[in-house]
Amino acid sequence: MPLHPAHAPPRRLLGIDAARGIALLGMIVVNVGPVEGEGALHRLYLLPYGRASVLFVVIAGIGMGFMLRSRRGERRRWPTVAWRAGLLLVGGLALQLVTDDVSVILPVYGVLFLLALVLQRAPTSLLLGLALTMTLVGPVLYVGHVVLEGGEHLTEPLELGDPVGTVLHGLVLSGRYPLVTWCVPFLVGLWLARLDLRDADVLRRMMLWGGLLAVAGFALSQVSRSALGREADVGLGRLLTGAAHGQMPLWLVSSVAGAVFVVGLMVVVAPRVPRLAAPLADAGGLALTLYVLHVLVLAAVKPPDGFTLAQGMAVSLALSVSFLVAAVGWRRLVGTGPLEVLLRASWFRPPPTRAAAPAAVAHPLTDPGGAPTHET
Repeated sequence: MPLHPAHAPPRRLLGIDAARGIALLGMIVVNVGPVEGEGALHRLYLLPYGRASVLFVVIAGIGMGFMLRSRRGERRRWPTVAWRAGLLLVGGLALQLVTDDVSVILPVYGVLFLLALVLQRAPTSLLLGLALTMTLVGPVLYVGHVVLEGGEHLTEPLELGDPVGTVLHGLVLSGRYPLVTWCVPFLVGLWLARLDLRDADVLRRMMLWGGLLAVAGFALSQVSRSALGREADVGLGRLLTGAAHGQMPLWLVSSVAGAVFVVGLMVVVAPRVPRLAAPLADAGGLALTLYVLHVLVLAAVKPPDGFTLAQGMAVSLALSVSFLVAAVGWRRLVGTGPLEVLLRASWFRPPPTRAAAPAAVAHPLTDPGGAPTHET
């Protein structure tokens, strides 16, 4: 696939912003729930389960990749990324204190941002190779921790105040979002950022291979679960399963490939229907603020025994519509979201000089302070 020229940082794409908005709305649906249930309507409602959060992380990798490629001349880049990593890690652990029902994904973002600093100069082929390797090695480490080492996976989300060792172990291996497997979608995002996402052939291949692998991974997971029967999710047999958020290879392949498909599709479609895509893109530009807000809202209104399917659908619809309307208004009237301003950490950037090159357009996932743009 063609690579994006190193001397020309990619502009913000309406499709990527819109895809981030889709991921945000999908995570709202999953966190509202209910997750458990049967029936075609419930399965359709829970289509984002195990997929929306992966799409969110893939786009995080794309945004971070864009940022690092567009600022190679900045000596103070590492403090900016370190600030964001620390803010998301500590802030995410603090946010988890308000709820036991939602597993806050922000802490693992902090670790992934530091990983991006380490890999910023890695060859493109190495990024893809690491992603493929960890698709197999990560689940083996995750399962082996229990089967071979007799360890236990955390049943409660990590939160501020937990012992440092518990937090580190949970973030890397035993938590709800272990780095050993969740590095895969982030690495794929970093790899995608190296490609020319305006090239029609690149986008067609993303949709073709993303769609095929997503369907194949899901189909194989259904076959393996049927074949294993009661042995599914037991011991090393788990490596052949593909349950959503099960951390196993088939789920990683299916969910990450599906995310690649969605990104490619939205980059192609969004510019053709800008008025329809703009609200999603505006929500994507306020992703951190809206994510935190939805956690706080659910902590306040979600009953201890959860919602029924009808209640969950109604609450999800109400939150989604409210957030889309609020995002459009905020982005038009104010621009940058309040938490995005904090995340941006503009005080770490050196003052511009007369000889400085024109500033790169900000990307809301990693540099969310830029004004709204819907260019392609």
